[in-house]
Amino acid sequence: MSELIPFPEKEEQLLASGTRKLLAHDYLAAKKDFEKLYEQTNTFDHVQLLVESYRLLGDIERALYYAEEYQAEYLGQEQTLEKYLHLLLLDEQYLTVHRLLQQYPNEKVQRDLLLLESTQDLIGEQTYLVKESQLQLWDQQRLPILGNQWHQWLKRLSLTRFVSLARAYLVRSQNPFLSPKLVEMLLSCGVKETIFVKTIANQEVDIDLSKLQPLAQTPQLQLLLKLIAEKWENDDPQMAEAIALEAQAHLALLYPVLPEITAIPDWAQSYHLEYRAMFGDEQATIQLEKYPEIQEIKQILREIYQELF
Repeated sequence: MSELIPFPEKEEQLLASGTRKLLAHDYLAAKKDFEKLYEQTNTFDHVQLLVESYRLLGDIERALYYAEEYQAEYLGQEQTLEKYLHLLLLDEQYLTVHRLLQQYPNEKVQRDLLLLESTQDLIGEQTYLVKESQLQLWDQQRLPILGNQWHQWLKRLSLTRFVSLARAYLVRSQNPFLSPKLVEMLLSCGVKETIFVKTIANQEVDIDLSKLQPLAQTPQLQLLLKLIAEKWENDDPQMAEAIALEAQAHLALLYPVLPEITAIPDWAQSYHLEYRAMFGDEQATIQLEKYPEIQEIKQILREIYQELF
């Protein structure tokens, strides 16, 4: 009886075929094999091969599309970290790389980033003017910035140019949705300077970025949400959630100039009294008069959101 000849599994065939074509610089054919391989078994090892084939084809956008699905795995190892950060550099996402380098320091990528930024600053004057013009347009519109618009605007901006734009804008801003985004980006990129910010009340305030925390980590927001939960969660969880959402939206517009931590219990109480007053509690309406400054600020914030509808 003749022996059966073992044939490699389909996955092994695709892996061997794709690797052979990759080494032969037939990147398009290799990509097709790795796509089929990834469709059969979407592992981190397989996605790396697919991402590399797209990179070699010059399709950086598609390479990043797949790489970002495995961002945690890419960032978890030194070798794959460098590959991922270099993909972002090829996509001209210099600020994103600055942000990630705060968490995952890498001297080689840092040198490459600074070199690319220097080149961009030398040849990118027109790009800078376009970015500045777009910022002015957003300022006039006074609307939230959509995620993809913001992502595209950040591309091809060196950290030096971004800081320059943000500094000039923040002292004269008219769009309350834009200032917090600029400040949080400065913070996430590791900028430690003192900046000047125009507040909701049209006051100019200096902010030391080295002492600033992201909004979600601020003691003001954490305490406010805690007090709201304690007041409402047991009696009316849905009301607790509604109040918390509005309070969080309000602090998001006030950021980075938040109320003092000592004022947060009064803010929490004012929300509590407002919702009691909504249900006909006349005593709550009277007690709200104790918080005129807080109510005035909240009225401004609510009008800003109402303009969206």
